[in-house]
Amino acid sequence: MRKVLVLGAALLATVAFAQIPRFAEPVLLTDNGTTIDVGYYGAPQMFDWDLDGRKDLVLGQFTSGYIRFYSNVGEDSAPAFSGFEYLRASGAQITLPSG
Repeated sequence: MRKVLVLGAALLATVAFAQIPRFAEPVLLTDNGTTIDVGYYGAPQMFDWDLDGRKDLVLGQFTSGYIRFYSNVGEDSAPAFSGFEYLRASGAQITLPSG
């Protein structure tokens, strides 16, 4: 019974002192000054794709199934993009099932 009371007290303390998460406003990424827009349900991921030490943008397009690669020519804290290319495998453009 004592373990249940301790567990219950710990759970109550966690709930009582939990803070409501606060999210920053969304930021629109741009490519040469134009907002990047692939329609709806874009699937962006930021990671160092080309192994140059900067996080790049890889962005799936729901409507076509294509995957865009934007090389980061800026810094991780202020990414900058200058054009994109579609990802390819064995010379063919990668296309995933799309809606």
